[in-house]
Amino acid sequence: MKLIASTLTALILLTMSAWAEAPNETTIDWKLAEEVKSLVELKLDPELGEVTYGPNFALSNNLLMEKYSEIYLTRRIDPKNEEFYTLFVTAHDNDQDWHSYDTATKKDGEKLGIKTIAKNENVSVNNVDYKHEEQLQISMTFIDFADGFDFGLELTISGNQADKLMIPATYFRAMLQSM
Repeated sequence: MKLIASTLTALILLTMSAWAEAPNETTIDWKLAEEVKSLVELKLDPELGEVTYGPNFALSNNLLMEKYSEIYLTRRIDPKNEEFYTLFVTAHDNDQDWHSYDTATKKDGEKLGIKTIAKNENVSVNNVDYKHEEQLQISMTFIDFADGFDFGLELTISGNQADKLMIPATYFRAMLQSM
């Protein structure tokens, strides 16, 4: 009985130790595709198909975390074998009015489809209170995704205010390597 208890205790400690040492968005080197790849998740869903989730790029540095709580890319292959690329962005602010983002433009001037998923008032993110939170869905093509391998993605989202995002090429390479 003591052997079982000791074995169980050791297993729990090893599991917790491995979990505590697991990399996360705040500890990896975002310049290394292999480290970014370690946080890419692949899930199979009977309705959605195969979905690849990139890590939350908003947690890569403190300046982004002041404005965004989520920036992540998904790649989905539905049961009909169609491919979809979507960038999800959650922005928050304490401005008087909503930013009402309605345009997403790449550096070369190409416009991407953008949709507001939700608008929330008086939210708390990482123990900081904000007046506004806007959740956005930005549609991309495979070509947009492939361009990201070499150049990254410089994106301007605009509405009542314009904000620039730069997602590095290593993020896109990590997504590609995980597929």
